[in-house]
Amino acid sequence: MGKKSTALPSQMRDRRGRLIAIRAYTYSDYADLREMYDSFEPKGLEAGLPPPDDKTRYNWIDRMTSSLFNVLALHRGRVIGHAGLDISDVTGCPEYLIFIKQGFRNCGIGTVLSETMKKVAKGAGCRKIWLTVRTGNTCAIWVFKKVRFKFRDGIGVEREMELILKKGVE
Repeated sequence: MGKKSTALPSQMRDRRGRLIAIRAYTYSDYADLREMYDSFEPKGLEAGLPPPDDKTRYNWIDRMTSSLFNVLALHRGRVIGHAGLDISDVTGCPEYLIFIKQGFRNCGIGTVLSETMKKVAKGAGCRKIWLTVRTGNTCAIWVFKKVRFKFRDGIGVEREMELILKKGVE
């Protein structure tokens, strides 16, 4: 799809004043990403992700790191946030995922990661991006709405949201 975004790398200060680095994932980050998901809580709450079972979780991480464009949020060199997007999706409408480690949530990191991925998606020529969120995850919904995601049809335990990047796309 198009060119890569100039949104990376970047830095931010979260609401607690911690310096957070935002950058693209590289293979050398694999062990740290795996450690983030091993210690991530609660497991399995959002559409069964991250998977609670070690083997399933490691396979999931392998699939993400081999098929998605991944962006990490790091504090003191440790992965504390991860966002992924399949920018090679030929439909131009890839699914977006994001996870922030406990202790770093509600500090602005999810907003910055989502804004970064929005720029990456636009730079890659995506028409829109979408995600699934648990209706009870009001903090995540607030972040997604702040970045301009809107709910799609249907009301249930999980709902889809989309972010239109090119006008005239439904």
